Amino acid sequence: MEKENNSKSPKPFLKWAGSKKWLIPHIKKFIPEHFNKYYEPFLGSGALFFALRPEKAQLSDISKNLINTCIVLREQPETIIKKLKKMPYEETFFYWIRDKFQPRSETSKAARIIYLNRTCWNGLYRENKSGKFNVPFGRFDNPTICDEDNLKAVASVLKDIELRASDFKEAVTNAQKGDFIFFDPPYITGHQNNGFHAYNEILFKWKDQERLAKVAQELDEKGCYVLITNADNELIRNLYNGFEFSEISRHSVIAADVQNRKKVNELIITNYKILD
Repeated sequence: MEKENNSKSPKPFLKWAGSKKWLIPHIKKFIPEHFNKYYEPFLGSGALFFALRPEKAQLSDISKNLINTCIVLREQPETIIKKLKKMPYEETFFYWIRDKFQPRSETSKAARIIYLNRTCWNGLYRENKSGKFNVPFGRFDNPTICDEDNLKAVASVLKDIELRASDFKEAVTNAQKGDFIFFDPPYITGHQNNGFHAYNEILFKWKDQERLAKVAQELDEKGCYVLITNADNELIRNLYNGFEFSEISRHSVIAADVQNRKKVNELIITNYKILD
């Protein structure tokens, strides 16, 4: 079940490469009319969750930093807001926070992640193999580092939501018939207009794509509603025999060179019929 949306609805507090914010205006026909619990195992910015605002939900991600940030924001929004208000949009400060600052408290760790995300290049949250944030400083006219009203709204809407750091398979172990699971994994390397998809291959290998397809089949057999997004690629289509495919086009927004931000085709994969 969904909560009624209104103009004061919270929105994603982090910018995220691969966010499904672009899909929200087109999403209604892809959502089951009725469902029990909502699962989103590749949380990222949580754009679809914030659009739907289901009453019962479990949000998860393999990134412990992301989930911990959500948990701390839910529990201590005022402290995080106070810390963010002290952080200037300044290049020297950015690299000090990124490379030298070693936060001790959970609220400082969360504020650091939000600050870096709001001020780095393209809002691209990325860590190297050592788990260190490695995106450079972003050039903006006037970035919003602390959206106080939205952070409070996000904290409020997360109050009764389950949050866990886990692999996607573990995250949906308890899903039951009638539950709705939205999988938005790192895409298969299918668009050659930037390096982001090559980076995805490091994060989420082909064997993980195969593993995800197997989990989706198991959820289908349980009677769950399953919706998956990925690049429109024949290899991906072959993984989901018996599922429904819908193609949708959008403009890439990740490439550094605006000239390379071309139209790309993506797949919406479901185990149920889509309403026209």
